[in-house]
Amino acid sequence: MKKILVIKHGSLGDIIFAIPAMFSIRKKYPSATIHLLTEKKYTLWLMKSKIFDKIIIDNRRDIIFKSIVNLTKLLSMKYSLIIDLQNSQRTSIYNLIFRLFNKALVCSSGPFAQYRYKIPTQGTESARVGLYNQLKLLDIINNDVTNYNWLKVDLTVEIKKPIVLFIPGVSKGNENKQWQPEKFADFAQYCESKKFTICVVGKKSDLPSAETIFKRCKNAVNKIDFSPPETIYSIALQSSLIITNDTGPGHIASLSKNQMVWLLNDNSVSKANISNNETNHRILSSSVKNITSKKVIEYVQQNELLKSFN
Repeated sequence: MKKILVIKHGSLGDIIFAIPAMFSIRKKYPSATIHLLTEKKYTLWLMKSKIFDKIIIDNRRDIIFKSIVNLTKLLSMKYSLIIDLQNSQRTSIYNLIFRLFNKALVCSSGPFAQYRYKIPTQGTESARVGLYNQLKLLDIINNDVTNYNWLKVDLTVEIKKPIVLFIPGVSKGNENKQWQPEKFADFAQYCESKKFTICVVGKKSDLPSAETIFKRCKNAVNKIDFSPPETIYSIALQSSLIITNDTGPGHIASLSKNQMVWLLNDNSVSKANISNNETNHRILSSSVKNITSKKVIEYVQQNELLKSFN
């Protein structure tokens, strides 16, 4: 395979889930030219991974005409293999066009793929495992990447250790996954009483979720609207503990392999995507909003999670 196109759109969390699969593709085809088709917001930091020779922008909200123009350009590149990691209705149409006009081999869950992976019932397997199972059709084996130093940056302002990293926001439309801001503030006050520095990350739209923390904690570090993936990962590396909703920035922070408290709705999808291991501490409820701050504090105490490190 001399020229490969990998397709991956989706949420930030979806992109994070796909990174090990992307590395596995590069390891399988070290000499191939590999392009990624994704959204503009992911291009700058994904290029740092050096997985891809080129990243091509395909915003899902673009008008149909722009997408058609984009596809025409892609057809001229004469890819020999299309690996569709998005597996959506939109990319299924892309796959059909590639097969009709480019004669490319396609690996996807869609109906037009020669290498077709049948996705099981949602929640049966994690997103990461599902992508690995799909790649097995191409004899691509799991390359469990543990080094994400390409995401690491020097922070402009050093944050005083020990640190507890707070990720209180969620993306629009996922408010059912959000623990209440007042409860985040309760836990932040508890951490501050234990002499930990509180650091809060998120997008500008997450400020209402963080304001209560800033009002109730004397020395909280405000990184709202200054939290690209590289910053989140770099702060997470320095953190003694991370507390988060089920959200994309939380999945970035999890790459640090440091202790994390996940506040989750008790359903099959959450359980599949966030494994219960020595660094992932899942606190579940039928509704995340029923989890009390007292329960979180008691869990942290019982498991001795507030330990500082250098």
